[in-house]
Amino acid sequence: MKLAVLSDFDGTVTLNDTFRNVAERFAQGDWMAVDDQYVKGQITLEECLRRQGAMVKVSRSQILDELDEVTRFRAGFDNLIDYCKTNHYPLVLVSAGLDFVIKHFLRRQKWRKMELYAAAAKCTPTGIKFDFPKLKDNRSISLKDDTVRYYKTKADTVAYIGDGRWDLHALRNADLRFAIRNSKLAELSKEQEIQATNVVDFTEVVTSLQKEMSERFSWQGEGE
Repeated sequence: MKLAVLSDFDGTVTLNDTFRNVAERFAQGDWMAVDDQYVKGQITLEECLRRQGAMVKVSRSQILDELDEVTRFRAGFDNLIDYCKTNHYPLVLVSAGLDFVIKHFLRRQKWRKMELYAAAAKCTPTGIKFDFPKLKDNRSISLKDDTVRYYKTKADTVAYIGDGRWDLHALRNADLRFAIRNSKLAELSKEQEIQATNVVDFTEVVTSLQKEMSERFSWQGEGE
């Protein structure tokens, strides 16, 4: 395949971070201290999610009811869906959030079914439990960059779109990199001199992909 498009969900497809919303509303404990441990490199992303999930002891329906009230979406995602469908490019969501939340909003927004790489999350009386998929590449740091590495074995070009610290390794490994403007990811990319296109919405992503793929196709045609 010529192109695979991978995107984060929280703060990228959505304007808000749904997992953060859940933690702020329902967590019983200092979930932000766990975030700090991840930022300092003291724990992995998976361990961070497990510890924070254990603090949230509410039902799935309570979580979805809360998020239905506060969740809004970044403009142009329909355009990206149509672009990928028309060109037969896979559009893949890669998330460190709650898989049942993402599936709920995909259905609610009537967005077509797409690949989702995320831990399976389950609400229990002792907190949210995460079942993480096994990493495919032993060089991978987390689910996100592992998915990028996997699609690089299948596609000529892999694009990644994200907004947060958790997206950094995935972004670095992608061929085409997009960071939400004024996001933490955009800031870190600049600090670490990772070349990324800053975007406000997905319409800008589509325009950039169209231009990039057209140029690559033309260049390949000239070389034949």
